[in-house]
Amino acid sequence: MEFNQTLLQYYNKDMVKALSKGIHRISRDLEKVKIMHVCGTHEHEIAKFGIRQLLPDSIHIVPGPGCPVCICPVELIDQAITLAYQDNITVLTFGDMLRVPATRESLDDARKNGASVNMVYGPMDAIKIATSNPDKQYVFFSIGFETTASGVAGIIKNGVPKNLFFLIANRYMPPVLELLMDIHEESIQGFLLAGHAVTVTGIHAYDFMEQEYQLPCVVSGFEPVDILGSVLNLLQQIKNKQATVVNLYKRIVNDNGNEIMLKMMDAVFDLVPGIWRGIDNIDGTAYQLKPEFEFLDAARQFDATPPFESRAHPPGCRCHRIMLGEQDPTDCKMFKTKCSPENPYGPCMVSHEGTCNSWFVNAGEIEL
Repeated sequence: MEFNQTLLQYYNKDMVKALSKGIHRISRDLEKVKIMHVCGTHEHEIAKFGIRQLLPDSIHIVPGPGCPVCICPVELIDQAITLAYQDNITVLTFGDMLRVPATRESLDDARKNGASVNMVYGPMDAIKIATSNPDKQYVFFSIGFETTASGVAGIIKNGVPKNLFFLIANRYMPPVLELLMDIHEESIQGFLLAGHAVTVTGIHAYDFMEQEYQLPCVVSGFEPVDILGSVLNLLQQIKNKQATVVNLYKRIVNDNGNEIMLKMMDAVFDLVPGIWRGIDNIDGTAYQLKPEFEFLDAARQFDATPPFESRAHPPGCRCHRIMLGEQDPTDCKMFKTKCSPENPYGPCMVSHEGTCNSWFVNAGEIEL
């Protein structure tokens, strides 16, 4: 009860109104401001609660590549499907991943066509299933950012059943901000950082934004007061020509991150160049099993090569442009015509963290 009461303050209408007024007030001293977030949950909440409607026209919040299933390389989805069709191999993955369109079909389509694919809620479920069925081979298809990667690192470090292997599609966010700055020709004036991911990395993973780009970043929670408060902090920094990484999610995030999980991740993974679907091959962003754990790599232990060439996006899909903040979902001809949550044409429509899905489903407004 105490926790619920504490959480409710972050939805308080009076606080929302006061923050909105503060943003409008400070915006009078600024020209147009472009702020980018890199978190699918942030976009979902911004759309759900109508946050953009509470901002002046001169303040723009642009969604970036923060949806895990959206940026997952199609090559790895095709590999997972190829593995799932093989005898005695079952692919285990998260529910959102099942419906993501790949080159020829999704994992869910493959399952309907006879492939062995099961949904799990996390890597611990994969451990339990593999332990209970020692005569079968299992592949955990791991997606997500630092939070999921840390959990996978933990179970691998502690030992896994001999019949459980991994297809790792996890990605590390900080270096992507540099690419986004280049793409937007440094027109981005501040970043909202995802509170849950920074819970693992800590804020210092983003110090380079302050040191090299002189750009403010704010670690934000996910409730309306969190988001509006973070936007206000960014605008204050921009007005005062400051550029610091500020943690406004202190109820959850330690500035130094989770040092235990960071050590586990360093022990299990190397960071190597990695493909972000339809975007680029970005240095230092892909988690790869270290040589001593390569025996767990499903792509090394089995033939995971699909019998066709992978294709990043279907014709006409604008997901890659939307994830980069270059276009809105409404700029795509497929949006609400050929592409919907029930029948996703591109990856951004599948998950509630996808920008297209959030814009399709949510038309929220906060009545003031």
